[in-house]
Amino acid sequence: MIKKNLDKILIFFGCIIIISAITIKVTTNYKQKKLIDDYNNYILNMQKEDSEFNKIEETNNSSQNEAVKDESEDNKLENTIGILSIPKIDLKVAIGQGVDNETLKYSVGHFQETALPGGNGNFCLIGHRSYTYGQFFNRLDEISSGDEIIVNANNKEYKYKVTNIKVVEPEEVSVLNQTDDSEITLITCTPIRIATHRLIVKGELE
Repeated sequence: MIKKNLDKILIFFGCIIIISAITIKVTTNYKQKKLIDDYNNYILNMQKEDSEFNKIEETNNSSQNEAVKDESEDNKLENTIGILSIPKIDLKVAIGQGVDNETLKYSVGHFQETALPGGNGNFCLIGHRSYTYGQFFNRLDEISSGDEIIVNANNKEYKYKVTNIKVVEPEEVSVLNQTDDSEITLITCTPIRIATHRLIVKGELE
């Protein structure tokens, strides 16, 4: 009976796999877009609140000042610290604080021990390359020296220029080392789908 209907069974399971993959991709795209939209809305709200706060401050009304501060705290995003854009590969993705699996499903992750965007030191981000969750760095190997990496954070735009691209062993953690200059480091697995090594893209703040 099973042998007789084997072709139908295989087709059925094949359809389930395809539908599951499509569902995961749609879910990822939706959540990633929501992260970016939420972050942009947060920045807009912060600008409005800053403007309102300045007006209130001019009237020396301390009670109103406190209310604006409290509202601002309520609107803060807990995990998204900025937006990463790479025009060369048409990438725009939220930057999540941390590198746990849940964060990397819907964003690229920031190593919390490394520098913040635009600050002195090495600002390190990691992202997946896969067919399901976290496809954000799938085209990172198309980056060349001189290409631009843009980070929007804290209502500011930081532009980095790619200076170095290399492939290292997974154990090579020196790429996370801090520096005196303002740098960015992008990390992902390579080759794609095999992931035996790490692709490293480094850039300097312009």
